[in-house]
Amino acid sequence: MKKTGYRIYGGIFFALLLIPLLGMFFYRERDVNQKQALAPFPRIQTADGAWNVHFLPELGDYFSDHFAFRWEIIQANSLVKGKIFGMSGEDSVIQGRDGYYFYANSLDSYLGKSSMDERELFGTARMLALIQEYVEEQGGSFVFTVAPNKNTLYPQYMPYYYRKIRETGELERLQARLEEQGVVYADLKAAFQAEEEVLYHRLDSHWNNKGAALAMSVLLDELGQSHTDYSEIPYQTRRDFDGDLYEMVYPLGNQKDENIYYEKEFDFSYGDGFKSTEDMTIHTTNAGKGQTGAVVFRDSFGNSLTPFLAQEYGRGYFDRTVPYRVDALEEEQADALIFEIVERHLGTLAKDAPRMPAPVRDYQEWGQEESEGFTMEVEEDEDYVKVQGTLAKDSLDVESEIYVRCISPDHTVVYEATPLNRQAGGQGGYRYGMYLAKEQLRTGTYIMEVLCKKAGAWVTSGYMNSFTKG
Repeated sequence: MKKTGYRIYGGIFFALLLIPLLGMFFYRERDVNQKQALAPFPRIQTADGAWNVHFLPELGDYFSDHFAFRWEIIQANSLVKGKIFGMSGEDSVIQGRDGYYFYANSLDSYLGKSSMDERELFGTARMLALIQEYVEEQGGSFVFTVAPNKNTLYPQYMPYYYRKIRETGELERLQARLEEQGVVYADLKAAFQAEEEVLYHRLDSHWNNKGAALAMSVLLDELGQSHTDYSEIPYQTRRDFDGDLYEMVYPLGNQKDENIYYEKEFDFSYGDGFKSTEDMTIHTTNAGKGQTGAVVFRDSFGNSLTPFLAQEYGRGYFDRTVPYRVDALEEEQADALIFEIVERHLGTLAKDAPRMPAPVRDYQEWGQEESEGFTMEVEEDEDYVKVQGTLAKDSLDVESEIYVRCISPDHTVVYEATPLNRQAGGQGGYRYGMYLAKEQLRTGTYIMEVLCKKAGAWVTSGYMNSFTKG
């Protein structure tokens, strides 16, 4: 009798385990508004007809994303953790106080940890200074800004058990470097902290429309650009906004967030092919604003910011792609470049060299010592010659600028390269990169070397590579 009971118990147990798998044959998968891409069903053969050796792992990924009752199980898990224990059921979301949710990847910034060392902070500021130099040489204006993390502005809604390591975070340290480099910076953190009202969504990681209007005002004030004063415009508050963080925790939930809607019609138009403000590139026009134009580098905070900026310029080009296409300023005939990035992604700013002609520097006969630990790669990239490589940590100082000298039999040119972050994982040397505009180069073969200063003395890689301009 006891054995029979065990068998029944075991049968029920294994039947329950099989439900997610067998249920896939009859379960109708819900259409859930999730931004993450779910794994597709894998192909047995690759495009060239060979056996797909990754079929079984990919099949496992597919099952993990599509097993029966997946969303119901996630929803139930989140309800138990959220309602009973006050914790988020999703690892990438922090459940805070009074119904506020925060992105977990902003936690290091909140605690005062930094993903960048002092060399990388300098390099990031130097990169922005080089971009600003290019923009101003083209007769344009430049402004850089950081969209603060929600928990930077509203720490009172974070769970009590997160204790800060230090008050001065990565953003403040970068701001000091930006000031040293003379980079035009619009301080959104100070602007938002001056407001008594919370201007971010409870259930989302981003600012609401009132926050986007404030950001636009701060940016254009810094540029000296006239703009609409939304503080004088009536608005309505409607609870109709889908919060990204809430949807991650409760994929079947129906709770809505509040948003602000101004009683003002936008006059601008989106260009051909526009689908949503999530698009990687967006063109806008506003006939009422004449020939003014702006290039805007933005991230997801630009989704709500884009309409407010587009309203103020005759032409707008909004770009989420990397590397940053700084040379689009000339192509778009713009007179301003606005650069926005969220605080939690500061460490990615100097991941790639900006796409623009590297600045030429005065050549002089620098005395130097040869050093090891340099690398250089050279490749053609449309209208450019792309140069990138690494320098050993002990070959440069925190504030060392990096130069590449190109030498032909009758011509020598020195360019300043963009200092970049360390290699993946923070190991090895520091990276650098730059783009040489082919149209600015004389015909001929160039040999190349890297130069930088260490303790006041010039060090060189020696001749490392070459390229030919036909």
